[in-house]
Amino acid sequence: MADRISSSSDYASIRDSIRVDTLNRWGNSYLRNQEAGLVVKSSKQDKFYLVNNLLRPLWSKIALIEKSLTKRRNRYAELIDVMTTLKTCGFRHDAEDLMGSFSAHLQWIEKNGLGRFFETSVLEVLDSLQLLKNSSDPLERLKPFVKFWAKSCDHLWSSATLTLEDQKYWALLKLQHKYADSYFPDPNRSHHIFVDEFQDVNPLDIALVRELVRVNRSTLTIVGDDDQAIFEWRGATPAFILDPDEHLGGDFETHTLAVNYRCPRNVVGISQELIANNTIRVPKAVSAHSSTDAEVVLELLDSHDDVVDYVLELARDATAAGHAKALAVLARKKSQLLPLEIMMTAEEIPFYAKEDLNVLLSDAFRELKVLLEATATQHQRLPSHQVASLMVECCNKVESYALRKSEREALYAHFVRARPRTIHDCLAELQSYGGNLGSQTGANAGVAFAFPIAEVLEAKTVGDCMSRIESRMAGLQRHFSKSEDDVFYKDPPFMYLGDYAERYGDRFFDFIDHVESATAEMQIQAGGDEAGSDEANRAVHLMTALRAKGKEFGTVVILDANDGVWPIRFAESVAELEQERRLFYVAVTRAQSRLVFLPVRRLAGQHVTASPYLGELGLEIPE
Repeated sequence: MADRISSSSDYASIRDSIRVDTLNRWGNSYLRNQEAGLVVKSSKQDKFYLVNNLLRPLWSKIALIEKSLTKRRNRYAELIDVMTTLKTCGFRHDAEDLMGSFSAHLQWIEKNGLGRFFETSVLEVLDSLQLLKNSSDPLERLKPFVKFWAKSCDHLWSSATLTLEDQKYWALLKLQHKYADSYFPDPNRSHHIFVDEFQDVNPLDIALVRELVRVNRSTLTIVGDDDQAIFEWRGATPAFILDPDEHLGGDFETHTLAVNYRCPRNVVGISQELIANNTIRVPKAVSAHSSTDAEVVLELLDSHDDVVDYVLELARDATAAGHAKALAVLARKKSQLLPLEIMMTAEEIPFYAKEDLNVLLSDAFRELKVLLEATATQHQRLPSHQVASLMVECCNKVESYALRKSEREALYAHFVRARPRTIHDCLAELQSYGGNLGSQTGANAGVAFAFPIAEVLEAKTVGDCMSRIESRMAGLQRHFSKSEDDVFYKDPPFMYLGDYAERYGDRFFDFIDHVESATAEMQIQAGGDEAGSDEANRAVHLMTALRAKGKEFGTVVILDANDGVWPIRFAESVAELEQERRLFYVAVTRAQSRLVFLPVRRLAGQHVTASPYLGELGLEIPE
């Protein structure tokens, strides 16, 4: 929008009177005009520093929180994320009756369909961090943390420190304080405010927009598509755009934009048949501006492994043609993309996947390599210190939480004293270990840890090893217990990768090499520029449907169009199932010339059925 206003002669007469901004950037600018020296902290390292240094004087005085954080230094970033999420949800730290205000707003959260978001992003994280008080009263359980949060908000502000969400949160608070009984001076006010993509706003956004309208005494226009409201994972809800009168005040006049300029005619038709099954929406009679049709393909394949081969052929063709953004492969979950990322890297097929990098770049994959190498080299003679270190790392993956530093050091010393020369020797030494290991204490602690490791080491093939790691090593699963961009739990992290690994047989190091090559490609993309980069203009793009919103591609492939994936199996309520349908609708409407659905007969060895959405699109599912 900023580019169009600045470059088109149509806007020349009003160009200097228009400001185009995000709410975050507006808030940042406003705060910097009020306060000097503000610094925004957003990286994982920044968040660790905030908890470990700036907030330590607060949490070290609260027994419940001090006990938890002392043991969980590796999870400090999660604590900051929860504190930020409370602001996203619209909670206020400055309320006179803090817990009364918190309780009332919790009811508002539930009423507006954000209960699942609050449960997964706040309650479950705090519970896993053991930061909830032992009480049958839900509010009483939260009380110590909420009081700590309120003090932390003021402490970080007094330290001139902001998170990304603080740019809006503190701008809102400062506006309300400064202009409680007044307005912006006339020379500085905006007479009209226009908010685009309104279906994606969260409670904090709503509060800031409402305050901006008040202090500017402005008109307000909001634009958005309730059928593309897919960002519940970050606190959005279609309730805001469906009932602006209640959430923003005033009496809104509604205009329905019913012409689709993006999609081919038949894609508009079938997608409207799909989304009409939702009840939480405004009914619309949408027509296509385009008079051309896309090719719609439905291929029922045997397994996800067959899907990989099918998509690779499409990727080769798209790359050979040389057109930017010719092919998008859309998944419901990031784990579905892993085999493709590895295979395309091995075959040197260029692809772009920057928006969904964090799976291959996660700690889980670095730790997976340790277990695979241990299995592949268990009978090889190695230096004792190397064998000891490798076995300690294996032990670190057995339980959900890593061993304490003192436990790792004691275990390493035990191994080194025995001078084992192979992983297999070291496993025998582990069984004789009687020191504390995680939740295990006493003489049998080593045996309890040795058993799952032995089962992994007994695997003869890469695929079998992956399967055993999946079921035995809880330490890897902790990285995937929840997704950063989804209100639903993920499936086990290596389900799709395990199926793919079957093709490697006992070639462990070939598999490791291919995973490392794909990881290196992800690291290169992570360090590159955004949309203007060469990688972003590659022919092949891999991404989740969540990341595809707002984009267009010549061919769109929807992976594993099966029930349990579309909709995801954890969706239960009407609102959750309608959210899933909106996500599928977004995926379908990215295609410009070809739309390919790939349901399978089996996933992870289990028989599965096709997605019910295929029938809602009017497609005939082959036997």
